Amino acid sequence: MARDAHETSESAAHATCLRPVIHLGDALVVEEHTAVVDARLEAVALGSAEAGAELKARLKIGGKVVRVIAVAAGRAVLAPESEAQP
Repeated sequence: MARDAHETSESAAHATCLRPVIHLGDALVVEEHTAVVDARLEAVALGSAEAGAELKARLKIGGKVVRVIAVAAGRAVLAPESEAQP
């Protein structure tokens, strides 16, 4: 019986780690930090993601769809391939 309780608590802990912090339609602040600029852009989530996972978001300015990485509820950073190239 003690083993079942231990497995149940491990399952609950694992499920908590995978809980999405961003959901479809959430308003986001997407950040980009480079040596040249620190930018914060408003966007809307086009999917759900847990912290550290990638998702797509539509920028409010211009409507461009970019790939972002979820940081926390309402916060994400641009995925490296989405950065502007000189």
